[in-house]
Amino acid sequence: MARCVIFLADGLRPDAIRPDTSPSLYALAEDYTQAATAVTVRPSTTVAALLSLATGVGPATHRLGEPGLAALRQFARLHPLPGHLAARHLATVVVAGDVGPAEVPVARALALAAGISRFVATAGPARRVAAAAAGRLRFVPDGLVVVYVNDCDRAGHAAGWMSRAYLDAVAEADAAVGQLRAAAADSLLVVLADHGGGGVAPRDHDAPHPVNDAIPLVLAGPRVRRRSVLKRPVSLLDVPPTVLWWLGLEVPAEYEGAVLHDAFVAAAATRAVA
Repeated sequence: MARCVIFLADGLRPDAIRPDTSPSLYALAEDYTQAATAVTVRPSTTVAALLSLATGVGPATHRLGEPGLAALRQFARLHPLPGHLAARHLATVVVAGDVGPAEVPVARALALAAGISRFVATAGPARRVAAAAAGRLRFVPDGLVVVYVNDCDRAGHAAGWMSRAYLDAVAEADAAVGQLRAAAADSLLVVLADHGGGGVAPRDHDAPHPVNDAIPLVLAGPRVRRRSVLKRPVSLLDVPPTVLWWLGLEVPAEYEGAVLHDAFVAAAATRAVA
């Protein structure tokens, strides 16, 4: 049995991860494995990226443009990551911040359709969301816990990426990472973003641009290589197959990413799921 914790910081640019603004995440990346040139999917939007993480395929394949109830029927032709876990009696718990009251019913319906066991909406800044997630880890000894915060994205849209307000939001997300770092003792901890921002328009991120496409990707945990950098091309689409591999499950042939085997020591052995 095994557990994976994904911390997704909406709108976090990799060049904002510095010792002064984000000491916890900077140290985690230095101590374990980080991808030097990880990118998101195109278009570089939150909906496209989150649905790609959930389904293992890019926007051109999943064709899910909006997270509304109309997307529910589309899941029937896809193989969502949480559904694979549920088939092996493994839970997927999502703890998300900044979900408006009107959006909660839609989010819960989509979560159910994707096979997510529990969706928890938590108000407040990133560290409060992380605290709520950390409190639930003992109830999910095996499976997947996803922690979603969007302090950085909100600050980027309001004040511009790399503005003072944005860097303050990065510090908030970093505090949340610090609260979850202990999970790397017995779990695979994956830290990433859905997109960057400010590449074309200072307060937006959907236009094609390297700064909009670049995302941080850090892996930490047992059997993860220490002080390692993946210098080859890496994609957000590589995360779903890596999670399944870590949990001892088969990766569907239609998944468009690849397991990040080189992030782990050669003798890494995933524990088979009974």
